Amino acid sequence: MSAVSPVPPGRPRATRPPRAAINNALLSACDGPEGSTPLHEEVRQNLEHLWKYGGNRDGKTPGRRPDWILIRPDFVRQKPGADHRPALARLVPTRGLPLRLELLMLFDAQCRYGPGERARVDRTFEDVEANAPIKSWQKVVLSDTSSDYREAGALRGRQIKEALRVLDKQHLVDIGPDKSRPGRRDLNRITPLSEASTPVSRPKYTVPTEGVYVSRHFFTSLWVFALTNTEIAVFLALSARRAAFPIAHNTGSGVFVVQEHRRQFGFKDNTWRGARALHRFGVVDRRLDTERDPLTGTITDYGSRWKKNEVMPTRFTILDDVLEQPAVPTIDRVLNNPTAEDQWRQWFT
Repeated sequence: MSAVSPVPPGRPRATRPPRAAINNALLSACDGPEGSTPLHEEVRQNLEHLWKYGGNRDGKTPGRRPDWILIRPDFVRQKPGADHRPALARLVPTRGLPLRLELLMLFDAQCRYGPGERARVDRTFEDVEANAPIKSWQKVVLSDTSSDYREAGALRGRQIKEALRVLDKQHLVDIGPDKSRPGRRDLNRITPLSEASTPVSRPKYTVPTEGVYVSRHFFTSLWVFALTNTEIAVFLALSARRAAFPIAHNTGSGVFVVQEHRRQFGFKDNTWRGARALHRFGVVDRRLDTERDPLTGTITDYGSRWKKNEVMPTRFTILDDVLEQPAVPTIDRVLNNPTAEDQWRQWFT
């Protein structure tokens, strides 16, 4: 029997926090002293205002109010013959806010600009005026700052700046030069690039006329911040399958993702486990093979049924009405105070 290798010295490997701890941090996040408005409520109100008025200065003139936010398919899945993974797969492993910030910018652009129009990022890190129509970055982003309230906004600002630098490296934004500091770049001068950009092709972002469609409530109810990277990735992959097969999705049979399809998205195998959480939170419904054990995942008499083409893949249906519920309190309920329906879903997750 070989000896067990000693644990190498140095920094211990980080462990993933429990799912409830992730949501609890968002639930308790606040920029003020105890008793102040929770950050998730403040951000939700600001994004709802952005959707309603599109950044119009008077705060009264209706904005574009899109029911669906469109995402170019090449952001989600790989083009045939391409030698690089789609941007979504590249952003899933990143820590912090890059994926959320990229999606937030798509929502922001489509609330303010029409199909085919070039979009600008007018958001800064400090409010230009008390009632500015375009809020600062810190007021439209929800994150775990885990800091004393006097530092929470500043820490979130640093998280956003780091996320913008990651998006710049991934060719999803262009950061302009800082005119006052030669050799530096100004994070208040952001040009959004197409979400389908590659290292070779980096066109400026224009609002698409078609593509993968996501309910605007995914943003205004803060699911974009409450879900983890892997959960967001699977949700967008299923949204892409829905866009490709709307009749199958909408008639109740649902869409499925088998190994052939998984390669198009470029995720690691463990990313697909995010579908379980989506089902548990009620964001998607799933229909298992009737012969599959919901607890172990095994299929009865798999070999003979496979030969007869009787093995059915798991099918999913996105439940858009659930996205209308505030994400952070909903996940908190499911994890900490589940209803009978929540418990039923958990048993079959």
